Amino acid sequence: MISWDIKDSKEKRKNWFFPSFEIQEYMLPLMHVGGADIDEYGDTEYTIEDCVRLRKAIAYILKGLSFTNKKKIRYETLSRGLETFDKSLIIEAFQNLDVAANEAIEKQKGLVFYGD
Repeated sequence: MISWDIKDSKEKRKNWFFPSFEIQEYMLPLMHVGGADIDEYGDTEYTIEDCVRLRKAIAYILKGLSFTNKKKIRYETLSRGLETFDKSLIIEAFQNLDVAANEAIEKQKGLVFYGD
């Protein structure tokens, strides 16, 4: 699965990754910020500007998720058909990604997504 970290960071965070391949598949299109798609097999870097746009997208997504009382999200995956996810896992992954993007902005570094 894809994980992420601050560019040139020496420390690895233990929760900066997608909880499952299916959730990764669900989240990747939602976090597209207008540049290159995240390469699932190679490294992709988000610039500071990308991180700013990513944080705005995450805020919008989290706001939308907060409006529903549903505890589960259903998604038609490419390989496994219809899957059901706990909404809390998706929220937690977006919150972790938001923390990473914010830290990248504060440190004036990029955010790197590491493919499988």
